[in-house]
Amino acid sequence: MLLNLNDVLATPLFMKARPRIMAGAANAATTQVRWVHSSEVLEIAPLLRGEELLLSGGQNLVALRVEAQVQYIQSLAERKVAALAIDTVGLNRSLSPALIEAAEMAGLPLIELRATVPFVELAETINRAIVSAQALALQRADEVSQSLAHRIATSGPGLTPLVALIAQNLDVNALLVDMGGNTLASSRDIPDAQIEMKVLSDIFLSDVVAARLQLESRHEAEKEFLSTVAERLGSILALALSQHHRPTRSQIADSALMQAIIRDSSSSEIKDLCVQIGLDATVPVAVMVFRGVELGRVRSAVERILRHNCPDIKTYLDSEYLYGVLPLKGISPRQERRRILLGLRAEIEAVSVQGVMGPWVPDASHGPWSLQQALVTERLALPMPNSGAVRDCEDVALERLCERDVGPKKIERYIQEILSDLLVHDSLRSGDLVATLDAWLSSGCNSTAAAAALFMERQTLHKRLNKIFDLLGGDPRGTSRLAAVHLATRLALANLGTRK
Repeated sequence: MLLNLNDVLATPLFMKARPRIMAGAANAATTQVRWVHSSEVLEIAPLLRGEELLLSGGQNLVALRVEAQVQYIQSLAERKVAALAIDTVGLNRSLSPALIEAAEMAGLPLIELRATVPFVELAETINRAIVSAQALALQRADEVSQSLAHRIATSGPGLTPLVALIAQNLDVNALLVDMGGNTLASSRDIPDAQIEMKVLSDIFLSDVVAARLQLESRHEAEKEFLSTVAERLGSILALALSQHHRPTRSQIADSALMQAIIRDSSSSEIKDLCVQIGLDATVPVAVMVFRGVELGRVRSAVERILRHNCPDIKTYLDSEYLYGVLPLKGISPRQERRRILLGLRAEIEAVSVQGVMGPWVPDASHGPWSLQQALVTERLALPMPNSGAVRDCEDVALERLCERDVGPKKIERYIQEILSDLLVHDSLRSGDLVATLDAWLSSGCNSTAAAAALFMERQTLHKRLNKIFDLLGGDPRGTSRLAAVHLATRLALANLGTRK
């Protein structure tokens, strides 16, 4: 279960800490907290799952350079941390304006705690409430599941009485709808005018979404509770649904197609499977890959967003990955791919997953190559501004080309040939001249844009650029070295990222 951030801050113990929202106040009302965690570790983001309220004493953070503080905020926002609360009582300085501005820009609620309350007590109090709410929801779901199981055992797997039993136990409207939008069973006693909230949960049969359970409530506050219950009811409803519904040959072929693409099967096998599922074997496609800590839990949300942007998508869940094949219909496959990419980026921010879109290919028989390039892009830990939760392989086209056709040893020699003095400088001084150079080159050598991206003064940027030019042997602008230097910086950052 999740608790609303404003509700957490309003608890008596938190109120003793005199919390004040310094940034991201507009998002506080809709921000949900899954857990409270305290840490002074500055590289904590990769260890978090998202939706945590992070408590910090702030000593290590405020001691960093302004740019590093900004990077810390960005790392938390990218990990979808719910909020950051800093106890400023023991600090000798206030939170920097750049830190506050970075949090505001990232939409990350930044909370100043102006009185000291033991973090252990804060975390235990809120986490106990979260666990209690979760346990209550699961207990309620198990009670309803037992009622459904008893009904199936005594009266058979009729869908209408089962849905009516759900509605009666939860005091909601309940509907079971197939993927064609047809209602399989429903129990609706609450008028539409009184409905404040709806939740949807997919019902899977043989790894295929066969139907959706929709619960409608009078109370907006019940959303998390009903979402948890609906997901828990999925297995018992799948048992009943399996007596009425069998995956079609087309649905089985959908999964077979994705499995063939994953294992890089022959073109003829992939084309035969396209025929079975009714996918035009001449239509260009792109392959996507999604990964998440609890992908099974959020799969329904991801699938809905995918189908909203590409109704004909074919998906397949395999362990920690959700794969998708996107048919790119229309005059320009590249423009259609771009349209889908932008649509996904706009909608999928609220789901705790990371996705990668591979390049478009002439048809599904080339799908394995699109998938391979998506996985290469996932492995390249390079910054992709404005990518959100969906990365685009086109942003690292040169880096992918080098990795595929040049090889790691030659790439390393190339990086050393171009950037050796910069790399030595950064390693000896724990500096970030390579990252600064990349930001400047990526902005089209625009100092104003680069300084804004790095959250630093233009004067500071120019000082760094002068140092960089000295180490490079001159300003690369106006020379044939510019492209070579930019490629070397991108490859260097990719190498650093994959070593972490």
